[in-house]
Amino acid sequence: MTKIYLFVSAVVLVGLSLTSFVVKNNDDELKPIVTSKKTRVNFKLRGTGSKNIAVKIGIGYQVGSGSCCSTVSPNSTNGFSGEVGDVVYDAERKRVIVKIYEGLEGQTLELKDYY
Repeated sequence: MTKIYLFVSAVVLVGLSLTSFVVKNNDDELKPIVTSKKTRVNFKLRGTGSKNIAVKIGIGYQVGSGSCCSTVSPNSTNGFSGEVGDVVYDAERKRVIVKIYEGLEGQTLELKDYY
């Protein structure tokens, strides 16, 4: 009798866990939940040049979050990587420089245009 209860319990638990992977839409169809992978984008930031401003760069979902800090010197170019939707921000001035989008892939942004 105990084996039957264990078997029924296992079947119920498996059934409940499987139902957590489907969603009911308006058409009464069951569809699997798709976890969206964020797209990673690689880009470069070029310093401010003659404006002579070193910028501490952070990348995250909002200012102060995510990875911080890499300094871009006035006359250097540094490579960065972030997920679409995240922001590139100036960690010292607490200001968003650009929001990461797919078209940024392989591009070089001029920080002098933002300062």
